[in-house]
Amino acid sequence: MDKIFVDTNILIDFSKGKSDLLKLLFREQKSGGVALYINPVVIAEYFTDERLASKEELEKAKNFINFFSLVYLSKKEGILTGELMRKKEVEFIGDALIASTCLINDFKLVTRNKKHFSKVPGLKFN
Repeated sequence: MDKIFVDTNILIDFSKGKSDLLKLLFREQKSGGVALYINPVVIAEYFTDERLASKEELEKAKNFINFFSLVYLSKKEGILTGELMRKKEVEFIGDALIASTCLINDFKLVTRNKKHFSKVPGLKFN
């Protein structure tokens, strides 16, 4: 079974009806072919969407994130994140936290922004 980490842009595209990629991944997850993961960084980024000011949309979003397994950040991710940024392999702290989560947990990353992660050695994409 592939362990796939889903970047925020994939969640946003799906929730705005712009992409069916996540629908395909949900089907694969249901059949046991993949497991989908997010971390608190993705949740925080996703919940900045102004549409979530509506109580109804906020509740939908809270239910939506339950389709993913949550990976908590630890000291290991913090140290690796600092290293990735110090070495200029990732520019933004959110992306560095996502990359370190993937590396430490052997996740494949699904993202629309491969450019943000292109300098991270060992990072696998789905």
